[in-house]
Formats: sequence, C-alpha cells, structure tokens
Amino acid sequence: MTLWLMTGLSFLTAWAEAIDLFPRRLPNAGGVAAGAVMLVIAIAFMRPRWRRAVERRTRIVQLFMPRDRTERLLWVLVAASAGFGEEITWRGVQPTLLATLLGHPVVAAALVAVTFGIGHMLQGWRSAAIIVVFAMSFQTVVWLSGSLYVAMAVHFIYDVVAGMTYGRLGEELGYPIEGVTPPGAPAPV
Repeated sequence: MTLWLMTGLSFLTAWAEAIDLFPRRLPNAGGVAAGAVMLVIAIAFMRPRWRRAVERRTRIVQLFMPRDRTERLLWVLVAASAGFGEEITWRGVQPTLLATLLGHPVVAAALVAVTFGIGHMLQGWRSAAIIVVFAMSFQTVVWLSGSLYVAMAVHFIYDVVAGMTYGRLGEELGYPIEGVTPPGAPAPV
C-alpha cells in the first residue's frame, strides 16, 4: 500500500511539475541493450548471494520466497508494483526535481540512489549498499534509453527472477515455511 501511495503522489507531483514520465517515443536500441546487460549482470552477481542467504536460513528471506501458486502470483504483482512505482518515484520524479533544484543531474541521481538504498534497509546494510549501486545503474539505463520504460521492465524482471529463485532455492534447500519447521531441520536465525 505504501508503494502505491508513493506512486500516486509521484504521479501528482509529475503532473504538477510537468514532468513527462511516459514519452511517446520508444526507447533507443542502446538503452535497451544497456538494460539487458544490467539485468544479466545483476542476476549473475546476486544469484550466489540469494543461495547463501537461503543456506544460512536468513529470516528476512521469507519475505522474498513465494512457495505456492498463490504466493507466486502475488509476488509477480508485487514485482510489477515495484518495477513500475519505484522507477516512477526514484528514477522519474525525484531525480528530475533534485536536478532542477541542485543544477547537477549526477549529484541528484546519487542522492536519490542513497535514499532508495535507505528505503530498502529492511534487507540489511549490505543489501542496501548493493541497492544503491543498482539504483545508479537503473538511472543510467533511464538516461541511455531516454525513458523509464526499460528500467521498469528490467526492475520487474529482476524482482520476478529473484523471488522465484528464492522460492525454488527454499524448496531445494529445505528452508522451512514460516511457522513450520520440518523435523530435524534447524530453525531460521
């Protein structure tokens, strides 16, 4: 609900400030290629970390681990909300406003990336730091492609892959479903 509220406020702000979030032109090929490269690198970099988090039985992983058909459907909806809403707020509206205020788009993007990382502190300091790097990468994709479209698609696909991978690893590695610990399995930490 918070994400949807922030997205709604971002739409209102974009409208009030005449920020064009959805240009009528398609993203350019270089921007699409940059998005594809970012997606491949992000998944390749994060997959071993996802596995280690499940192996360590990190408790926070339960939030990202859809285990049945209903949870998988809900996860896809969450991923779509994040991919759409977070990109509008943190790559569309905030950097545009800050760049206008500060006169420096790169400084604005860096500050927004830090706030994006802070917004993900629930996942821990290390994850938040990685998310700051992801945020700057998403902003670069927006600049290269000329729109939010590619960043939205990459963010959505990445989140879906992350959740489905966590869920599959949870099943493969015997991560207990919340509240249910299989006989002989260590409790989540």
